[in-house]
Order: sequence, then C-alpha cells, then structure tokens
Amino acid sequence: MSDMMLRIFSILAVVAAGLLYGCPGALASTMEFDGLQRSFEMAVPPTAPRPLPVILVLHGGGGTSSQIRAYSHFDDVAQSQGALVVYPQAVGRHWNDGRLVPGILPHAVETDDVAFLMALVDSLAGTGLADPHRVYVAGIANGGMMALRLACELSERISGIAVVAANMPVGIDCAPSRPVPAVFFHGTQDRFIPWDGGYVLQWANIDRGKVESVADTLALWRKIDGCSGEISRDVVSKSGSLVSRRITSARCQGASVEHYVTDGGGHVWPGARQGPGGDALLGAVDRDLDATAVIWSFFKAQPGR
Repeated sequence: MSDMMLRIFSILAVVAAGLLYGCPGALASTMEFDGLQRSFEMAVPPTAPRPLPVILVLHGGGGTSSQIRAYSHFDDVAQSQGALVVYPQAVGRHWNDGRLVPGILPHAVETDDVAFLMALVDSLAGTGLADPHRVYVAGIANGGMMALRLACELSERISGIAVVAANMPVGIDCAPSRPVPAVFFHGTQDRFIPWDGGYVLQWANIDRGKVESVADTLALWRKIDGCSGEISRDVVSKSGSLVSRRITSARCQGASVEHYVTDGGGHVWPGARQGPGGDALLGAVDRDLDATAVIWSFFKAQPGR
C-alpha cells in the first residue's frame, strides 16, 4: 500500500471516529511528510455536501494548532457554513515563511512547509473531504507570513489568503503566476510586527528577521492583483480605547485586496477570544470586528481555481 493511501486511510479513520461519537468539531490526526510526523486538527461539518472548501488556519510563531483553533473560533464557520477547517502544527512551533533567521526552527533545518501544506490538502482531497480547487489560507503573525509565501509560490493552488498582524518578510521573491485575492488586518500599535517595517520584535538575543512596511506590503499585493484608481475608505467610529476602524478596498482587475486597520489595535486577531492577560502582552483587541466572519465572507466571494 502506498504512503499516500496510508495517509488517506488514517485521516478517514479519524474522521469516521469523530462523526460516530458525535464530536465532529474535535478531530486530530497526523501524517508523515519528509521524514517527520506532522500533526493537524480539523473541524468537519457532519452534513455538508462533499467535497468541501478547505481553509488552512495557521498559528503564529511559538503557537499551536489548538491555540489558534480556540483563538479564532473558525470551528463556527465549519459548522454553520459547511467548510472544512484545518489547523496544521508547525515544526518547532514556527513556520518556514521565508525569513532567513537561522536561530529559529524550522528555518535552521529548512523544513519545506510549502510542500507539506499542499501535501496535506492533497491527502484530504484524496479522502473526498476537501475540494482542491477551493483552498484558502488564513494566518496570524508567522502564520500570516506563511500564507503570503504560499500565495507567492503556489498562486495556481490558492484561492485566497487572509493575513492578520503580518507583513511581507524582507527578501522573499514574490512573483505569483496569477493574482491571489487577499484581505489584511493590522493594528497601528502592533509591537511585534512594526507598522513601518524593520526588525520583528527581538528578545532572548534571537534574530527574528525583518519585514516590509504595511504600506509596501499592500502596494505589492495591489500591483500583483492589478489594482489601480481611487481607494474607498470607510471609517467606523467606536467607543473605548479604539477610536476608529479604517476599511480600505482597492479597485482591482485581477483579484480583490481589502485592508482593515484598527487604530490603537495590537498584535491580535480582531474579535478573538483573548485569554486572561492577553491584552496587556499583545495589545488592544477590536472586539466589535469579527475578523473570522469577515475572512469567511471574503473567501466565499472568491472563485475557485
């Protein structure tokens, strides 16, 4: 039996067990890839017609698949909207997003996360669960940079990306063969990913690499997606410490580009189920904006590949 078939039967067994025991939102599995045992969690709607659009939700640096699952509440999308949501786990809790930072795994061991994530999608497609023509990627911080790298290198496979609290890593050669729809979320007071670009927040004497500015990141994707002309702006007044939210959308020919900015917002997923003390460490959360709902609305409006 081939390695691919073994992976397919393993995933099918886990899904069947979850459905049998009435816990379709609590599935986990592993697959061997490139000599490593890679793990992932899934939220599988029990009754939606197959194959399902698949959303890869990528945790930030130092995070886990379980954390981003609880943090983003994407399981709600799976159950209410009929999407397959997959939460992969990075080796060493860090995705290889293209930054040349040898002090952080898996960059030092050159883990091929681009190939791993697509192999995971292909395995799920082989089970009949996932639609390989409707593949979307959402991520925060290191996970957001990984989403950008996937769109740069595999634009023919990716139907849309959502980037939260992340900018383009410096030095990535981004030349997608086709436009990729993209929606971005930034807080102006993000201490980890600098608004104006430069070094990612450093600590413990570890070089975490550099990123482009928010402006340059957006300019690149507007160019990739054929955007020009005037930009519409929607300012939403708010109470409390967050004064306003700015929603920017460009007029694009190739694909949509949208940008949500929270004035005073931190290194956070807007609308997230933030844990105790999280605001003090990561900054203020815009709880009136449900980024997960916005992301799904954006994804489902995009055509498949």
